[in-house]
Amino acid sequence: MVDAALTRRGFHAKAIALGAAAAATACWAQGPLARTATACPRLAGRHEPPAHSLDVRTFGATGNGSTDDTAALQRALHALQPGQWLVFAPGHYRHATRLVVAQPGVTLSGYGATLHASNPADQALLVQAPGVCVQGFTMTAVTDHRRTAPWESRIAIWRDGDQLPALTDVQVLDNRIIEAGAPGTPAANSSSSAAIFVHRVHGFVVAGNEIRRSLSDGIHITGGARHGQVWGNTVRECGDDMIAVVSYLIEGDAQADPAQRYAAQYTQRLARERVQDVLITHNDVAGQYWGRGISVVGGQDITIAHNRIDATTHAAAVYIAREQGWGSFGVRNVRVQGNHITRVQRTLPAYTALPPTQRGRRTGHGAIELVAHVYADESRWPQLHEALTVQRVAVLDNRIEDSATAGIRIGYGWGRTALPAWRSSTLQGAWRRYTGARIRQVVLQGNWMQQVAGGVAWLNADDAEAGLVCAGNRLDGVPLQLAGCSDDAAAAQRAAATITGAQQRLDHRAAAQLQRCSTK
Repeated sequence: MVDAALTRRGFHAKAIALGAAAAATACWAQGPLARTATACPRLAGRHEPPAHSLDVRTFGATGNGSTDDTAALQRALHALQPGQWLVFAPGHYRHATRLVVAQPGVTLSGYGATLHASNPADQALLVQAPGVCVQGFTMTAVTDHRRTAPWESRIAIWRDGDQLPALTDVQVLDNRIIEAGAPGTPAANSSSSAAIFVHRVHGFVVAGNEIRRSLSDGIHITGGARHGQVWGNTVRECGDDMIAVVSYLIEGDAQADPAQRYAAQYTQRLARERVQDVLITHNDVAGQYWGRGISVVGGQDITIAHNRIDATTHAAAVYIAREQGWGSFGVRNVRVQGNHITRVQRTLPAYTALPPTQRGRRTGHGAIELVAHVYADESRWPQLHEALTVQRVAVLDNRIEDSATAGIRIGYGWGRTALPAWRSSTLQGAWRRYTGARIRQVVLQGNWMQQVAGGVAWLNADDAEAGLVCAGNRLDGVPLQLAGCSDDAAAAQRAAATITGAQQRLDHRAAAQLQRCSTK
């Protein structure tokens, strides 16, 4: 079903296809995403703003491309009342600092308008209120190097303070976050950090956006965000994961923080920081020069379905992981279904902002990679030993073509202990050891692989509790037999049915009737 928040607020934008491949085929495969087979949904036609909308020009914004409109735009944002629209007339609006949206239930509409951020260190359109919709903008920026703060993203849904309640019902729809200049110029990238940053929002939609050349992730979802939908977005040539779900257990230096401290905080941080219930579907992503295609690094109840993932030059196309170096949570209940994956670690990036010494590196990840690592001191704590693992992942009906590595790789590092490339400052200066953690209850069913190196690499096969179930997988047209995993269609179907992924459902019949940012 469609999230109640979506039904209440609705969609409102010009018609956008959910991707050329999706438009030509039925939207939904068999399983929890099954729907009546019809063409994929399109976003409903855009309506005129309501009569009581505010216009940024009323507050002194010029949109002439040369005047600094920061103060005028912020005056307009402050003047909004709950439920009002703020319309940006066609033009080119420059701003030198973040623009803060603090009123609940407002809509910002920018069809024909470009927002250009001139400060690499403070450039976000910063949403800090519930019920906000941002639609129809073109956004460009000046950047210098990759940065990490929320206000260094281009659109950020974020407010500081762990004790604040989560934001709710936020939509980022039909925007273009793109470069404004040629390579080597200050405007060659679109954002200093992530293009769209989603933090601690319960009930969000990121749909129909075009993203090019952000210096970090294209779309980054973290901080305990829940009940979200990411669909119909196009992402190209960004500097890290194209779409990322990341849940951080550790606050601070994950490489040096002793497990004893955060083991005691595990339950509290799990409730607040783990990302949960996110549907990632019908996105078209390609050509990033670092990082992965679509990733879940810590999270629960996630579906990655019917996406087009091409030319992941550096690493995996789909990456499901517990990373010790970044201090993430483990992973539970993820469904990877019906994605079309091509050219994994086969190409060099057409565009990169990396220095020459860092270009062209390869991780060796499989096209779909399932991996978990823990520090040795983490594995000694009962609160962490079982939690920091990857469990209950269904990899179903994916098409994987032209990969320099295995089509699917499971359990890299299992049974091996290694030393990281950094020294812990808090553990008596000792090197901190890490090892492969458990990956279990994985289902591989109906995956079609062609021109991949090795089919499936199952590296934790000697784990008696791995519980891998296989059925109907093919390599170059031939049924793929994996040693130690019997081909049992009935068992695979039963196991896959228990791995539901996201609770969110994109009901194409309801979505086609919704209007973006509906008039209050």
